[in-house]
Formats: sequence, C-alpha cells, structure tokens
Amino acid sequence: MPPAIPNYDLGILITLNIFLTIMGILGGAAGLIIMSMMFGRQLREIHATGERITTMTREVAFMIRRQYGDIDRDLQEIKELLGGQ
Repeated sequence: MPPAIPNYDLGILITLNIFLTIMGILGGAAGLIIMSMMFGRQLREIHATGERITTMTREVAFMIRRQYGDIDRDLQEIKELLGGQ
C-alpha cells in the first residue's frame, strides 16, 4: 500500500512547521521586548508626572500660606499637635 502523503511533501510540511514555530517564538520574544521597553517608558513618565504634581502642590501651598497667614499658623499648630512630623 503506498503512503497517503509522499515523503517529499511530508518533509516540506515538517520544514514549514518548524519554520513557523521558530517565527512564532521570535515574534513572541520581540513582542515581549517591545512591551517591556514601553512599560519602562510609562514608568518614567509616571515618575516625572508625580514630580511635577509634587512641585505644583508645594507652589500652591506656598502661595496660600503667603496670601493667608492665619492658615499657616493653623497648619503649624496642627503640626505641633501631631508631634512635629
């Protein structure tokens, strides 16, 4: 009885399967590398945004304290009540 698929065709299919598997592994690795690079970039942007927000908060607090002196005294009293933290 002759084989259902000739050996030559079977060899081509096996080679194609190996090639596609390797391409899938390389594509997945490239995707993971790109995702990690984007994640690192996002973390840096989040950190920079946090620093900007902190700076803006300090500036607003300074402006409020300069404009309203009684608020600054109240804040100092609260700070002393909390133990000078």
